[in-house]
Amino acid sequence: MYTMGENSIFKKAQEAKDKTDQAIKNEQEYFNNLDNMVNQYIGGNSSEGSTETKTEYTDRNGDKAPIPSGFYVVGDSKINPEDKNTVRDGLVISDEKDDDLDNSKHGNQFVWIPVEDYSKFHLIEGYYKGSLDTKLSEDSNPSREAGDTATAGSPGKPNNSNSVAGTAESMEMYKSVKENGGFYIARFEAGIAGTTVSTTTEDINKQTQDGTVKPVSKKGVGVWNWIPWGGTTVVEASDNLVGNDKANGAVKVARSMYPTSDTHHKVTSTLCYGVQWDATLNFIDSKYIGGTATGYVKDSTDKGNYAGNIATTGSNTAYQQKHIYDMAGNVYEWTMEAYNTDYRVVRGGDYHNDGNFNPSSYRYNYKPEGTNTYYGFRVALYL
Repeated sequence: MYTMGENSIFKKAQEAKDKTDQAIKNEQEYFNNLDNMVNQYIGGNSSEGSTETKTEYTDRNGDKAPIPSGFYVVGDSKINPEDKNTVRDGLVISDEKDDDLDNSKHGNQFVWIPVEDYSKFHLIEGYYKGSLDTKLSEDSNPSREAGDTATAGSPGKPNNSNSVAGTAESMEMYKSVKENGGFYIARFEAGIAGTTVSTTTEDINKQTQDGTVKPVSKKGVGVWNWIPWGGTTVVEASDNLVGNDKANGAVKVARSMYPTSDTHHKVTSTLCYGVQWDATLNFIDSKYIGGTATGYVKDSTDKGNYAGNIATTGSNTAYQQKHIYDMAGNVYEWTMEAYNTDYRVVRGGDYHNDGNFNPSSYRYNYKPEGTNTYYGFRVALYL
């Protein structure tokens, strides 16, 4: 006779089923965690001789990003356990295995910038003293750069004069953004390996600007300032705008970081384009594209180094947005953008102004051969 008490066969059968269900659940959680660890710490396919150029990474929230071969998704912060490496918070990759958000392995780090709507991938007017500037809307010689086709005017905003005919590089960059849904931007301003101080006077160590010394995107190194855009005010650049992108300077140095001859890292490095700078700020604050931003892109007070002295890269966690450091303050950063007939454009403000006067979206212009203590640059990558 079957009993219905605590030791009944029915109760024992139910307990056995519950244990089996829990074991299955535990096993599934184990494999899910294992899969996440593989993605988190191995990331891109970095095996020698691999023909793969990228792998698709899915983060803990289900958001996706392409990881180029030769790079790894970094681990969460150990210093701040609340700081997680996710796409929506700014997914960070490194060219050094087992790196983390603290940059403890000192790899070069980059942040994925999603471009979900390609029609919005265009130059956006910046802010100056709390109001929208006019660099893009001027009637003659507004700010502009090479576009996505061999024909001028696409994707020019707010009018077609903001885009000149594309170069081989710019068209490849745009094509990659469209196909991959985004690009990578350096997490840190370009620095020089082995330095720990950014100088406020001209430094002989910063005069090798031909690409033989490669820039780094690492925390706690000296910012590479005192570097020109390249060339002179003579129009010799491949985009038929002022300067010479083959001359020594920021463009040439940025391209040297991961050149096309690098078969291990399946990316191409460039000097950050103005359109990439703006897409990054739009990722940080989606109101930027509509001209209604109220935060970081309009007023970067307390969110960038405006202290009067230049700082090393990534000097303060308060100066990062979406895991990207120092797009406000510290040094102006050269871009591929040009203004008027004599200037290339720098972005983001510098250490001796303030976050309302020169916020992260600010545009300033300087002659391409010019150097100064408060001019640096940032590298961007396309797959």
